[in-house]
Amino acid sequence: MSTQETLEEFEKIYQKTYDITLKYVICKCSNLEDVNDIIQEIYIELYKTLKNEKEIKDINAFIHGIAKNKIRKHFYIKNKFKIISIFQEKNDENAMIDIDSKIDIEAQMIRRDNIEAIWKYIIKRNILTGKIFYLYFVLEMSFKEIAEELEIKESTAKTKLYRMLKDIKKNFGGGQE
Repeated sequence: MSTQETLEEFEKIYQKTYDITLKYVICKCSNLEDVNDIIQEIYIELYKTLKNEKEIKDINAFIHGIAKNKIRKHFYIKNKFKIISIFQEKNDENAMIDIDSKIDIEAQMIRRDNIEAIWKYIIKRNILTGKIFYLYFVLEMSFKEIAEELEIKESTAKTKLYRMLKDIKKNFGGGQE
């Protein structure tokens, strides 16, 4: 198989399996900040397999197996080698925006900092609520779908999300609910 054919096959498989793989990784991860790294590792492994022209009989089962192994390996390594930095971790290079007279840079940075603070607040409070929050707002899943994926009641998903929203408004909205 040529490189072009490999890329085309990879793109087809990626488009077909990305959503279900992302949902699986989100539901199985204990730290939502690691989801993107794990997803990347899964699809790198898939590409290497396709490049080596190994036969894959059931692509969904194959990717599910890779995902299980990558999640397990990722958290084993992360727990084994915890890095403690004496410097404040802030990726200011990614926060850079094009300077335009219409853009209020200070307001943009404050907004970004607020979003980061809220997200950290959510995942520190309750990982399950963080997963529900992510699945609902980022992946735009319904409460029924979230409940099925996380194996909880639909009412539990709604209650946790609405309570967290109320809590966020109270703590980040200037004390007003």
